[in-house]
Amino acid sequence: MFSPVVSFAEERLEVSITADQSSCQEIAALARKYGADSQLPDEVVVDGKPCPRGEVAHCFLSVIVKLLEKCEKEGVAAIPPEEMERIAALHEALKDDLVQLAGYVTLRETIEKMLAKPDDPSFLFKVGVDGFLRGEGAGNFRLPDFSYNPGHGEGRFLYRVKPYAYWHPTGWLDIHAEGQGYGFSGGSQYAGKVSLYQGFAEAHWPEAEGYSLKAGRQEFVYGSAFVLGNDSFYDGLSFDALRVRLAPLKPLTIDLFGGWYATPFSDGVKGELVGGYGTWTFSEGNALEAYALRDTGSGEHHAGEHRDTWGVRGMATFGPVALEVEPVFQTGRLFNPATDGNENISAYGGHADISFDTTLWGYHNHLFASYALGSGDSDAATGGSFRREFSNPNTDSPLTGDMNVIGSLSGIDVGDHHASGLRIHTLGWGIDITREVNFSATGRYFRASYVEPGFSKNLGVEADFTLTYAFSDNLSFVAGYDRFFTGGFFRDATGSERDIDYGYVMLQFDLSHAKPKLRMARK
Repeated sequence: MFSPVVSFAEERLEVSITADQSSCQEIAALARKYGADSQLPDEVVVDGKPCPRGEVAHCFLSVIVKLLEKCEKEGVAAIPPEEMERIAALHEALKDDLVQLAGYVTLRETIEKMLAKPDDPSFLFKVGVDGFLRGEGAGNFRLPDFSYNPGHGEGRFLYRVKPYAYWHPTGWLDIHAEGQGYGFSGGSQYAGKVSLYQGFAEAHWPEAEGYSLKAGRQEFVYGSAFVLGNDSFYDGLSFDALRVRLAPLKPLTIDLFGGWYATPFSDGVKGELVGGYGTWTFSEGNALEAYALRDTGSGEHHAGEHRDTWGVRGMATFGPVALEVEPVFQTGRLFNPATDGNENISAYGGHADISFDTTLWGYHNHLFASYALGSGDSDAATGGSFRREFSNPNTDSPLTGDMNVIGSLSGIDVGDHHASGLRIHTLGWGIDITREVNFSATGRYFRASYVEPGFSKNLGVEADFTLTYAFSDNLSFVAGYDRFFTGGFFRDATGSERDIDYGYVMLQFDLSHAKPKLRMARK
């Protein structure tokens, strides 16, 4: 499976900076132990001569390839925990050199997952606070309801602060409590809410790996968050719910869950969500997922209303290329005010994505493209039935853009006019300028499937630019500027051709203190 990587790894780095002797000896020992294809020369290991960091990174990559093969065959437990911790430390120290190797870039995500700390927490308890502070401003746009408003400009300060506490009294029980303060202030705007965001207990079955029961207020985030996400850029989304996780076969995981939308962070939506989500993992980066959901949530519920969502998500990787396809179908019953009765839902949506990672001139680059669609109907565009409109209101996917001009694939309201069903074309690029700094640029073209007679179907183009500086894994600064170039539909609906501007600066943080579990002394 990993044989192609060896040929990629033949690329060497010509750098003058040398690695320290202790790291060279550690990597040389690992290379011998795991039979790596690349070995450090004796004059470096035995005689202590200096070695270029690029040469050391090349050897270390060949060690990692062997580790991946071993973990694939025998599981991560085949590598002693202490050794895995040291390998992770070496990986962190050599990351700047590794990213210049094409062989590393193709396996970067897989390597980082292998070296990630296990889900089983190493601490007895952990307390902290995470969230963000953001200043944002918009032109020709209203932020409270995300609506087009030519000539209007506004700014505000927005905060989301979540104090939390984890307690793991035993190896089979996890207890988590998390509050949330969320609000914004600026101009004539003010809102603020404080409440319990998450509070649950999760019990793991000691006799069978992968089986667990989770009860209490919790988030549901699955797949790419195309259908079910947690609205992480704003106030989040959680449920008072029960979730059962089953692992009847090694590659198969099944989640069964059900609960109620939790207020006050559901934006006025009330109702129930029940469903199941299954994942069959063929190998790292290659999986097939299937899910079924029944959602009765709405701001104004009528008896008998519900939306059933059925979806499949497939993922595949081919070296540096990753593919994802997710078709979704919806049925159920929806209230129609015009007929004062419920009617059958018949809708569909989905997306197809491709991404490519490569190293150019010593910098890691990520390129991606996607196509997303949601069904619509001419009746919906003229104020009639909405039963054929695809709905994914709980999405936390970037497919609909960063500005929230477009909220979901069902359509958009501009003034008193509605465009039904969307098609979205996306192209994007990101680059790691340094280990701490990343820049990304993304363009999206939006087109409606159905509009009123005489109206343009061209909604416009959104351009998003984001600069991120990571001070550490727990603290980062983000600055973004986005512009929505309005299309003909906005002109037809309002008589204005003004574009929408949005900019923000944001501080993200996760500050914590933990007490480690006591390790039993070995006899």
